[in-house]
Amino acid sequence: MPEEISKVTDDGKKNLWSQILSDVQNNGNPKLPSCKQVLVLGDNESGKTTIVAKLQGVEDPKKGSGLEYAYIDVRDDYRDDQTRLSVWVLDGDPGHSDLLKFALSEETFQHTLVILTVTMTAPWSILEQLQHWASVLADHLDKLKLDVDLRQGRRQHIIKMWQEYVEPGDELDPASPMKRSSRTFGEGEDGFEDATSLPEGTLTNNLGLDIVVVVTKTDYIQTLEKEHDYRDEHLDFMQQWIRKFCLQYGAALFYTSAKEDKNCDLLYKYLTHRIYGFPFRTPALVVEKDAVFM
Repeated sequence: MPEEISKVTDDGKKNLWSQILSDVQNNGNPKLPSCKQVLVLGDNESGKTTIVAKLQGVEDPKKGSGLEYAYIDVRDDYRDDQTRLSVWVLDGDPGHSDLLKFALSEETFQHTLVILTVTMTAPWSILEQLQHWASVLADHLDKLKLDVDLRQGRRQHIIKMWQEYVEPGDELDPASPMKRSSRTFGEGEDGFEDATSLPEGTLTNNLGLDIVVVVTKTDYIQTLEKEHDYRDEHLDFMQQWIRKFCLQYGAALFYTSAKEDKNCDLLYKYLTHRIYGFPFRTPALVVEKDAVFM
């Protein structure tokens, strides 16, 4: 074979392999992103450290101060891939609020999910604490120099996600009350989803962030009933106001008990679903008063 033809053939093979490798890289199963993170906010003694330890699978949680950093190992068996989910835990002392800038910045905004923790051991202050930390979060976001289109896009993403929500198991049932028809919600003149079509009180405080409200230590409900004469109507009234808050911010709601291991695994599965798109097929849980999930 002449040298010129051999060279052309070799170059062709190299180009072919380069094209194959490029196609695999671009079209193959995408890797789990390593930029995702969770920010945990809440008063001291609200169970932040314990719930993070549960998500990590750690038996002996270590409590720090200021702004703590941890990570959760996340594995995707389908893709045979794994990554680390960063977790920032802010001290409940108001004096540490300035440390938020190290956890939530312009660069990390679109990659952040926020957990707001409150505890059933102080039910009388749950709503006040939720409003306080939501305000701290909103004030911090206002200080950031966020790209206007980015923040608006994130808000529209939250709206669209709410509008297109389908209760797991109801995907194929067109008559399901938990399946929202796209004909019900139109797009605005700018091509974005129309927030005015949402039910009253829904996403009135849309921060553009995925938010999960976690009520910890729900095993204490038994103590509330025995020692403080709490009844079902008290617990229902409290849950109503928490759910109303969640609607305003588009937040999911978990009642958890690390002591009795209630909803902790479910919270982990939900976080990996929201952050990485893992499958999640658990419908809302409202029967057990100490293990609510919405």
